[in-house]
Amino acid sequence: MGKGKPRAPLTLEMNAAAVESLSDYYDEPAWMREARRSAWQQYESLPLPRKTEEAWRRLPVARYPWTGQRVVVAPLPLESIDGLPPCWVHPLPPTQLLSGILVHYNGAPAYAELSETERAKGVVLADLHAALHTHGDLIRRYWMQGTTTRSDFNKFTALNAALWHGGAFVYVPEGVRVARPLQALTGYNIQGGAGLHHTLIVAEKGARVTLLQDRISQESSPALNAEIVEIIAEEGAWIRYASLQHWGNQSHTVSVQEARLARDAHLLWVSGSLGGQVTKEFLRLELLEPGARGEMQGFNFARGQQHIDQSTYQHHRAPDTYSDLLFRNVLRDQARTVFYGMIRVEPEAQRTQGYQANNNLLLVDKSPGETSPGKPRAHAIPGLEISANDVSCSHGATVSRLDEEQLFYLQARSIPRPEAEQLIVQGFLRPIIERVPLACMREQLSNEIARRFWD
Repeated sequence: MGKGKPRAPLTLEMNAAAVESLSDYYDEPAWMREARRSAWQQYESLPLPRKTEEAWRRLPVARYPWTGQRVVVAPLPLESIDGLPPCWVHPLPPTQLLSGILVHYNGAPAYAELSETERAKGVVLADLHAALHTHGDLIRRYWMQGTTTRSDFNKFTALNAALWHGGAFVYVPEGVRVARPLQALTGYNIQGGAGLHHTLIVAEKGARVTLLQDRISQESSPALNAEIVEIIAEEGAWIRYASLQHWGNQSHTVSVQEARLARDAHLLWVSGSLGGQVTKEFLRLELLEPGARGEMQGFNFARGQQHIDQSTYQHHRAPDTYSDLLFRNVLRDQARTVFYGMIRVEPEAQRTQGYQANNNLLLVDKSPGETSPGKPRAHAIPGLEISANDVSCSHGATVSRLDEEQLFYLQARSIPRPEAEQLIVQGFLRPIIERVPLACMREQLSNEIARRFWD
């Protein structure tokens, strides 16, 4: 369990030579070497996103740090890692709560454990570099085949495809049900090293799995993260994926996550963003065949000068598919959030059901209609593109302050106003947090939200 032979540390400038050096370092198969080379050529040719592009026009792209960023692999044993979330403090959560744990830190695996029961059933929870040597053909079949997870989607995905280091591979064979959740952590405390993590989740026909993935960092200077997550649910598969991020306050992130669902597959996708200085997320749900069902629920709590920008896409490409999205944001100080959501229904996707809602709560005292650059600001832009004539689709968005009547009700019962505000916010976010697996993680999130009223 747990510990293999550690690799030597590695530091590279981000250039074409680094592509070859990484392939040599991990002794990668020929197809991956060629994929990296091709992606680097795309990276060099692609421009940075422009303000004229709808998905980027509200994001401060110029604030992303490129100068001085390097590829750094700095292996660190789990017991030497500081600042782990409470659910990760050693000793790790009791094994009766989890079927497996994978920890990546500074681009290298720090700890890995999978129960013997799941291992005997063919389940894989492994470092992606190691999995290339044991499941290379399977990884190649699915590698960056999505609409947004392909290497030429933008400059950030090209960079990840060319120089990714550190990655998680989850594989569940046909008909296998993983009894308890799997947990994966990605963390960094290196300075000047770009985070280029890659996650691949594959659930074959009729398989069932839950994965909770968390991210942390402790950088002291501006850091660049370009992450890719690919989720594949084959016919009748059931996946629950909870994606959380607690990046440090110097992190500048672009996270591209895409799920592809086959016939009668079901995905419950929970997303939570609490950290980072600037975060851009592309979250895409592809409903490829009849009977596919996807639920997307997300929450964000932005404060200070945080900027969280999310583009969601629910793509119905077959009849009798279902999607339901609910994202809720809480903002204070000078924070900014952007929600740009789209439900697209293709002509052949008759009898589609698609729903989308974005609710925003501003923690600010000001008169109605008053605006100020020093106050939090939420942009909510839901959308529909429907090309079928037999559908049930709706979308909506709200932006509001705390309800003074609710606050008065609580204060009239001897609850001080700060605690009353906290109770309302906790209730606002609770329906989504309740969908996160593991009670200790839900408790951690609730405590973190409470601290944001006092820090």
